[in-house]
Amino acid sequence: MKVLYEKRGSVSWIIFNRSEKLNALDKESWDLLARHLNNAKNDLEVKMIVITGKGRAFSAGDDIHAMYELDSTDKAKDYFLALYNSIESLISINKPTVAFVNGLAYGGGCEILLLCDINIALETAKFSIPEGRLGLIPAISVAIGYKALGRKIARLILTGEEIDAYNAKEIGLIDYIAKDSDDALKIIDNFNSLISNMSINSINTIKKWISLERNMLEKAIIELAFLSQNSEAKIRMREFINSRRSKKVTGMFE
Repeated sequence: MKVLYEKRGSVSWIIFNRSEKLNALDKESWDLLARHLNNAKNDLEVKMIVITGKGRAFSAGDDIHAMYELDSTDKAKDYFLALYNSIESLISINKPTVAFVNGLAYGGGCEILLLCDINIALETAKFSIPEGRLGLIPAISVAIGYKALGRKIARLILTGEEIDAYNAKEIGLIDYIAKDSDDALKIIDNFNSLISNMSINSINTIKKWISLERNMLEKAIIELAFLSQNSEAKIRMREFINSRRSKKVTGMFE
């Protein structure tokens, strides 16, 4: 399965599981992410949700090969509806969400961090939002990223540059840096303990108010869907795919 679901006590773990593709997200991946989020939402025993990846990447973002093959309006609609439903599930979830960035986080994989409540990264993690190189837009970043992080994220999305975990923490994209996986697990366990002492009603209300600030996202995803069918974007995606074939990578950038 491309996205795994594991329940560990009162914590649900959602794990991107395409390590051979740097956990690039295709339609099936987005569908599974939404399904797992809803499972966690409906499980009364779950107090917190952790999202992470297998292998050396958190997620390389959208599967560019899958996006390139969207050769009709209907296919594009289905793909971006899956993307939107997944993001909507993450936005509307009534439980605290933690992203554990275990490695590379590019494109949509990096943007997921803007929707999580607490972000932890290994000190070796790398971050980039390079959609502009493909004639696309980072929908989450343009809709809510600037409001959340200000000019510092504007630089990131306008240049597509790669930054390390310490730069990511400086701009507010990451909250905590862990030396290794064991250190990250200790941080996660601590948050789970703190959250367990909170009122469930308070958390539900807080999460509801947070989600109200993200209503521009649907418009940005529609804009991205249109751009994905643009001839320039198709050319840039094809060039990207051809340049990465020898590496057997289909996500954003490596």
